[in-house]
Amino acid sequence: MSNLKRIAEIGSRFAGKTILVFGDVILDRYIFGEVERISPEAPVPVVTVEREESRLGGAGNVAANIDSLGARALLLGVSGDDGFAEEIARLKADGNLVVRDAAHPTVVKTRIISQRQQIVRIDREGRRRPGAAALERMRAAIAAEDIDGIIVSDYAKGAVNGETMDLLKARAAESGIPIVVDPKPPHFALYRGVTGLTPNLREAGEMSGRPIADDAGAADALKRIRRRYRTRFAIITRGAQGISASERGRRTFHLPACSREVFDVTGAGDTVVAVLTLALVSGADLREAVALANAAASIVVEKVGTSQIGLEELQQRLRLIQKKR
Repeated sequence: MSNLKRIAEIGSRFAGKTILVFGDVILDRYIFGEVERISPEAPVPVVTVEREESRLGGAGNVAANIDSLGARALLLGVSGDDGFAEEIARLKADGNLVVRDAAHPTVVKTRIISQRQQIVRIDREGRRRPGAAALERMRAAIAAEDIDGIIVSDYAKGAVNGETMDLLKARAAESGIPIVVDPKPPHFALYRGVTGLTPNLREAGEMSGRPIADDAGAADALKRIRRRYRTRFAIITRGAQGISASERGRRTFHLPACSREVFDVTGAGDTVVAVLTLALVSGADLREAVALANAAASIVVEKVGTSQIGLEELQQRLRLIQKKR
């Protein structure tokens, strides 16, 4: 991004925006502790627990990123009707539209961490489509809210399916707002006709039908993805190689990664799609939006677990990036 005044101008518009975040809502639990010995019962480390935390994960982490940047996120998905759902409601007190369904267990990922390293992850999940009653409540929520854009955060846990995508696409078309999807196999066919897609390197290879080894491969994949899924734009998050992006009628471009240290890539894709979409509805062009998203990702990978950033933190990182040019 070429000028800090422009950064401030785009960021100043975040506070007036409302984004509907739809998808698989996950509760991320973290158990932090110290490892000082190996268990005498089995060759595994013994973790002495120091503290525990719960954070919003999946679509919830996308929504939390939008909230932390000063905008308002409306979180819509489905959870169980259980204590984990209560914890999600506590973490997302404002704008929580999550539908509770006793037949759809809350997805929970518990990570045990010591010395900033993840030792093991324990998953509780069930892949189920929302029932008829839950779907009707989602339909009502989608129709009722005044929104500036839609993000679909697909973790392939059941919330995203043909029926829910049809509802979201119809709302986006009716309101003339963008719908951006963070995709997941095997749902690629469901995304045809959305505004933009944000696959990672592996997902982009599957979507384009070819492996991606370099910038030229990424550019070819982006062209194939945009044509195959009839989108206005697509970006590929490429880890240490940064982000590549393509928009209809514009030249493909590549931005290098700018993180200083990578501790944990958990949730980096959530941050990218959140910042990208928020910037686009705030008047940024695609290159500006990708630059903001790339800088945001460089911050969260330096943290442990699903994390969010604030607007000032993002602006500081952009200033640092520009000084190094």
